[in-house]
Amino acid sequence: MGHNDGVSDLHDAERIRRRYPRPRSGRVVLVALSSLLVLAGLTWLVWAAWEAAHPDVAGQVAGFTVRSDTSVEVNLIVERADPARAATCDVYVQSESYERVGELTVDVPPGDQSQVRFDVTVKTFKRGTSASLGDCRTV
Repeated sequence: MGHNDGVSDLHDAERIRRRYPRPRSGRVVLVALSSLLVLAGLTWLVWAAWEAAHPDVAGQVAGFTVRSDTSVEVNLIVERADPARAATCDVYVQSESYERVGELTVDVPPGDQSQVRFDVTVKTFKRGTSASLGDCRTV
């Protein structure tokens, strides 16, 4: 026995239409907005990575000498993209137990060379065994 009456075909078509509704136009707008947000996020990420890789000023500790239980001499190298701009760098001294025992904010005056090398003395409250450079920034 076959179903060839038009009524059951209409019921089947209606059942299929309800089960699989047509895509809504709102979905297209949502996908477009999501794509724009992803693009904006990626653009920001590339910009932030570029800025972090090319700072205005960077520095490093070239060496240090423990002068006493209360003093460490630190040799710094600071490089600026624009040597006409002043900068500051934070220098830290740690003890053998990794405790911070001294710190100094160093001013780097404007000049005509992008890379400068100089010595600073950091006073400590306990014998220092290492020196490191924290943040450097233009002022």
